[in-house]
Amino acid sequence: MELLSLIGDIDENFYQLGLKDKEQAKFVHNDVKLMLSTPWKAVNQGIEEVAKVILKNSLLKKTDYYNHLKSYSDGLGIKIEEAAYVMLVPEFVSCISKWAPSFMKGNLGCSSFFMRNENQEIIHGRILDFPLHGSYDLFERAILYDLNGMPKTLGFGSSGIPYPSITLMTEDGMTLALHQKFTNVFNKDGISIFELIFKLIKNASDKKSVIEFLKSHKSITTWCLYMSFKNGDILAADIMGDDLFFNEMQLPENGVLYFCNHLENKALNQHDYLPSGFHQYNLMREVIAQKKITQFLGKKDRSDIELMKLMATPYNQKLNTLDKIKHYNMDNITPSSLSVMTLNTTAAKSLYLTGEAPKLFRENVISIENCFSHPVAREVKLKKNQKSVSQDYFFGLSSIMKAQKGFDLHDPQLIYHHLQFAIDHLESQPEKEIAHFFFLVAQYIYENHEKVLSNLLSDFKRFQDALPQNLNDHCLLFIARLEKVLNRTSSTQQAMIVNNKLRDIYNFESKIPKTLLHLTTKNLIVPRMDIVDIIYAY
Repeated sequence: MELLSLIGDIDENFYQLGLKDKEQAKFVHNDVKLMLSTPWKAVNQGIEEVAKVILKNSLLKKTDYYNHLKSYSDGLGIKIEEAAYVMLVPEFVSCISKWAPSFMKGNLGCSSFFMRNENQEIIHGRILDFPLHGSYDLFERAILYDLNGMPKTLGFGSSGIPYPSITLMTEDGMTLALHQKFTNVFNKDGISIFELIFKLIKNASDKKSVIEFLKSHKSITTWCLYMSFKNGDILAADIMGDDLFFNEMQLPENGVLYFCNHLENKALNQHDYLPSGFHQYNLMREVIAQKKITQFLGKKDRSDIELMKLMATPYNQKLNTLDKIKHYNMDNITPSSLSVMTLNTTAAKSLYLTGEAPKLFRENVISIENCFSHPVAREVKLKKNQKSVSQDYFFGLSSIMKAQKGFDLHDPQLIYHHLQFAIDHLESQPEKEIAHFFFLVAQYIYENHEKVLSNLLSDFKRFQDALPQNLNDHCLLFIARLEKVLNRTSSTQQAMIVNNKLRDIYNFESKIPKTLLHLTTKNLIVPRMDIVDIIYAY
């Protein structure tokens, strides 16, 4: 874990940081751009051009944002429009449902846990999920921002990202974790979420001042700030362009609060904005987190390291038979978990999992101490009886994310190789069957021979009624497609599909001629293993 300190003038420090990031930032920026990539070059170019027009006409007219980002981009040796575009990509991903509700990828699936440790110190546990495996996690770092006009702040991020706006804690006793939400909000007059949080740090130090600041500042799209304060206040603030919705809580003495990516305003129908399975994905992680919390509260040890272990150790869901996978819930620690940490402002200490993602609890815990003066990282010695995640499980989940990158790059060899590797390493784990199912999806996309498709139909039927509800609906769609392509008697009816959006897709595809169905559908399928879902670009 690289530790840096930036002291003094903001723009000069951002320029120096750009010089330092010059090579590594390229890898992270290229991965960020992939989040908006499609199989169609013309569409990709169109998205980028629209984004740059928006930047030129609005965002880059914000004086502070322009100066800070220009200093950083000058250090990187790139145009400010290029740097600003990279910062804008996550904003587009959050609101792209406004133009293409069925086509979203690059989803964040973050988690935040709040509790008091044995010394009654407030601990904010944070998991960052993001589709930047192999870049962000390789160039991760913590930076002490001791800059003019703002409190000392320890921010966590990666090369290519100059702002302390993803995960941070301040000497004022404030912690913040940025969670992605999904709506159709796009406000061209708003400011980048990274700059908004940067300004927030300068102008607010408690819950009241944070709320006052947020009421007077507009975002581009919908995000949530999960925050804790030194007096035990907890704030969950959904910022949605011109609108703000927040929940205020007080941290209990003994309990643990958990948050993922649900909209805080329950009056909004989140199903209207999400991929077909994302709501179920959120519910799955919430179920597992609550099971872990129940176990945790039964123990005497309420230390920071125990919270880290809770967050980053997968819940035991081993399978004896295939049909048990229908009861599988995705863990709050996922294949796309890029960073896991605890934030303790009272002790000026943070625990952090180092190494390659996914960040599972192994012998990879460091303690970052003296966070607001001279940060230093020390290895944490685990207790002899402290169980850690097996190498096989780690390699299996890592392979799932590498296979997802293969899907993003449209590289069948990469997909097949890493999915087979995942299947080999995840024996008796439910993720083995998830990997196997997506291996079949890859075959549907990349294979054309009638015999292969016939075998594929049999393989999909083996999974029918043995998967979690949303994946089972997808399985039924693949069975219906293959039966039509192979001129077999249909065994799938619309009523068998539970999800309304997927029912609409079934009806749409039923009108496509048999000779065109495979070619049409395989080019419009977007597998998302990171959220256990499949998105259709129509």
